Amino acid sequence: MPGEGSSDSSDSATSPAVGSEQQQHAPIAGPLASGTTPSLTLARSLNCEPDALMSMPPFDLFVAQLSSDSTEARVDAMKKLAIVGEAMGPEGTLTKLIPYLTENIANNEKDDDDEILLILAGQLALLVPGLIPGHAAVPLLPILERLCSIEETVVRDKAVETMNKVVPLLMPGGNYDDGAPFGLLLATSKRLAGADWFTAKVSAAGILPATYAFWQAHATKGDSDNEAKRELRILFKDLSEDDTPMVRRSAAKHLGKFVEAVAGLTETADNLVKSGEAQPAILDDNKRLVTYELVPIFQALSSDEQDSVRLLAVSCAGSVGCGLAREPGVTAEVVLPVVRGGCADLSWRVRHNLAKVFSTVTGSLGFVGPTHTARQTEVFQFFAGLLQDNEAEVRAAAVENIARMAQLGGCDLFQRHIAPLLPALADDLVMEVRSKLAQTLMDCCDPAICNTLTDEIVLEDFKPLLENFLNDEFAEVQLHILTKLSRVSHLLGQMDVVVSSILQMAKAQNWRVREAVGRLLPFLAEARGVAFFQDHLLDPWLKIMSDQVADVRSACVDGMPKLLNVSGSQWIQAELLPHYSQMYEESSSYLSRITVLRCFGALAVKHGEIENEVSTELMKQIVAVMLEGLKDRVANVRMIAARGLGLVTISGQCDDATMSTQVVPALSECVTTEADQDCKYQCQLALESKA
Repeated sequence: MPGEGSSDSSDSATSPAVGSEQQQHAPIAGPLASGTTPSLTLARSLNCEPDALMSMPPFDLFVAQLSSDSTEARVDAMKKLAIVGEAMGPEGTLTKLIPYLTENIANNEKDDDDEILLILAGQLALLVPGLIPGHAAVPLLPILERLCSIEETVVRDKAVETMNKVVPLLMPGGNYDDGAPFGLLLATSKRLAGADWFTAKVSAAGILPATYAFWQAHATKGDSDNEAKRELRILFKDLSEDDTPMVRRSAAKHLGKFVEAVAGLTETADNLVKSGEAQPAILDDNKRLVTYELVPIFQALSSDEQDSVRLLAVSCAGSVGCGLAREPGVTAEVVLPVVRGGCADLSWRVRHNLAKVFSTVTGSLGFVGPTHTARQTEVFQFFAGLLQDNEAEVRAAAVENIARMAQLGGCDLFQRHIAPLLPALADDLVMEVRSKLAQTLMDCCDPAICNTLTDEIVLEDFKPLLENFLNDEFAEVQLHILTKLSRVSHLLGQMDVVVSSILQMAKAQNWRVREAVGRLLPFLAEARGVAFFQDHLLDPWLKIMSDQVADVRSACVDGMPKLLNVSGSQWIQAELLPHYSQMYEESSSYLSRITVLRCFGALAVKHGEIENEVSTELMKQIVAVMLEGLKDRVANVRMIAARGLGLVTISGQCDDATMSTQVVPALSECVTTEADQDCKYQCQLALESKA
């Protein structure tokens, strides 16, 4: 943690070496080994003798606790359901534990403690597929069906989540001559969707996408299976038209997944758009089902009188677009009007939900190429409207999509519709908007996210914003720039004001800002040259190395390989290491000596895919400092020195003569004479790496 070692300690107050040897205990046997034995307080709530309690099998102990009048005992038992299952094994779980839960939960109509039911729903998910194979998990479905009908929302949501995890795992390895689990899944869906009370219907909308996807993946293409899938679609349609807003809201929430299941998509719309790959082929029958059965549901829910329904429906527009194979002619008639209405909706929550997924929706429309320029322009005008929304939450959500929108639209649309709005967003009164803008601007400079913007655009449109952000009153805004500014390190030579701000921030009060500056200084050396680093950056670098916070000092350690690649061994040896040696000799704090040793050791570690080229003279100096560290009076320092010699050995850049005459004898002596077990262990590891 950052606070660890936050102020340098003197050697007189040195704590034991990190990871010191701890007392060994005898292995635990009996019920304790499985973690199923309750605490003393819980044991007193059970009606049995102490001796019998200690020898009680895990299942009997579980039943005794669950049958107790103490709520604490029952909660403790349910939290250990997965552990009890592990102790009983797969066969015992399926023949004893699951039937017990089915009888006492699934077939028990009385309302149980909601906390226990919530824990049960989560624990059942841990049983599959680690303990119970997927094809043997069918007995769990009645329990989950009962949990899906509970009145408490969090219990239902957890049950639906577990059901959606279990259902896709039911088929592999299974032999269902009796038609299960297909018949059981269909019957479960019908019972939940046809229940009298809205709670079960809400859960039905949540499990229908996974159920339909399971049918798509594993059922045959016969008439009976097609009829079953038709029934599932009718169930979803009925739920979307339910009189209760909560049911329609659930249908709108899961509409996107249901569209993807009906279309036969194996990836979500968000992943498909992010990947930038071509739209996978969709069968004509599936496309027809989406067009004629699901699109009307989408249109109805997106124009619902309840804004809580509309906001969930419009966020499914990306899934509908991908379900229509991203055919621009179709999406322009079906999806684009919903996007247009969502951007102008009177409810800010609808606009907010649409803004959060706007780049995914844009990518799903399929408006690519010069033939769709007019529609592309219209979409970017909608996005520009969201960036200028009156509500700060809407603006912040839209700002997060700028990088992906730039990737989708290219330089021209970005400069025409987005770039003119950036200065106003950078001066937004709401800190969250500025913070997200700072983050997304740096994402625009990440080739993995956006590779369409040129360096000229970055210098023209982004540089003034970066200068303002680095002087923002909130450290969060500054950090979003500092931590990712290395992405434009090749342009820092043309950003004098930015570099000046970075130097001033080396003394910032916030330690995370100082840490980010420390990680950035090697990139400044690369951009501005070694002479600039020596004249302007060396003093901040040395001050950061002596910082009171451990993570700030570690920034310099991590930056050493990059600095070596930029400056070369000769400069490091002539200009930097003398300062390190002086710091090592004059420091009264073992933490400072550890930092120096770590910096020396980091020189032997490669930077990314580039192996550091350490000269023979520099390597000898590194070895000399490490050997001196092995003789330090503080065990922590000796351990770091031994670890550094291990890095030197692994690098293979130390000559054989130095290894055989200095390194190996010193490590061997430490293994023999060292009193601290951790130091001895590190020395042994270093010797083994040589072998």
